[in-house]
Amino acid sequence: MMICAPAFAQHEHMPMPMPAQKPQKPMQHDLASDFLMQQASGTSHDPAAASPHMSMTMFEGWMVMWHGSAFVSQVVQSGRGGDQFFSTNWAMGMAERPLAGGHLMVRSMLSLEPLTVGKRGYPELFQTGEGLIDRQHAHDFFMELAAEFAVNLPKQTVGYIYAAPVGDPALGPVAFPHRASAAEIPQAPLSHHLQDSTHIASSVLTMGAKQDAFGVAISGFHGREPDNDNRWNIDKGHIDSWSVRGTWDPNPKWSAQLSTGHLHQPEREEAGNIQRTTASIAHSTGDWSSTLVWGWNHKSDHDAHALLAETNRRFKVSNYLTGRFEIVRGVRALTGGYTKDLFRSRDLLGGVGGNVTVYRAPGEHPAGFYLFARLRSAAAAHGDH
Repeated sequence: MMICAPAFAQHEHMPMPMPAQKPQKPMQHDLASDFLMQQASGTSHDPAAASPHMSMTMFEGWMVMWHGSAFVSQVVQSGRGGDQFFSTNWAMGMAERPLAGGHLMVRSMLSLEPLTVGKRGYPELFQTGEGLIDRQHAHDFFMELAAEFAVNLPKQTVGYIYAAPVGDPALGPVAFPHRASAAEIPQAPLSHHLQDSTHIASSVLTMGAKQDAFGVAISGFHGREPDNDNRWNIDKGHIDSWSVRGTWDPNPKWSAQLSTGHLHQPEREEAGNIQRTTASIAHSTGDWSSTLVWGWNHKSDHDAHALLAETNRRFKVSNYLTGRFEIVRGVRALTGGYTKDLFRSRDLLGGVGGNVTVYRAPGEHPAGFYLFARLRSAAAAHGDH
């Protein structure tokens, strides 16, 4: 073959034309594209420095991305708490492309928790919400189905519109399953229903703009919480609730938000509207992410406040120390944990870990223990820190 090839090349006949291959154009990166890529839950975002655990590729002019997380856990609790083997999990697929002078992103996020957690939820002392006590409910199978269009405007401004039959309105911090500071804690915060429980809402429409460090967004959505009797469907309802959120990102390591919203009849078991107000600040260096959140639910007959602080420290490439402290309705909860990565492929990262939560409540001092295996999408590899 090495001898014949040059001889064939010198033949007088024209060479056979090869089928043309269409080159893949690189994605156009600009303010609007970067704005969409930073989002973590709905239109909320972690600090830009937070490491994204995401895989991506180009396909027919689209940048296609996916990421997700799955914990398989065993919980054992003292006192009135229960024990259970369960899995919390979610997976998100995204696709982005330039369109009409801006960028279009479509997203789908799914969870198998209706199967792996079930209607009764999993045991978590002092947790309440969606008809459960001392248990955390499963997420819906459809966590998000959304489309968002962002466009560059004058004076370093990005304008955007987000529409979702099921999605996350502009209310609260980044929802706990997507916070960089909570990435190694499988259980939900006790403050979930006072801070970020609207991250799965129906009939969501959000419009907003961001200029330099400052952003503002307004949302309309259906305020009723998902139906715990059927987590496999998409709950329907007209827009009857609203929210507004302001954000401040002074540099890539810091992000803050202040939001308020009116929730129309959110609870199926308890009548009444809720005015929810939240404030949060998040910090990340990539390997160390922390968040501080305050939430306030105001009803005509009572108020409820919640404070949360959590942190996630990655060190020596494959080790994580985690912590969470909460004050909710007179209960104090302190969680400490450790995770160790055991294997890594091009797209996946697997590890094992555990955490302990101690509680302080009037007349009670129980504890909860979680052991887990964790599998998630992998971020780009980098060196020791």
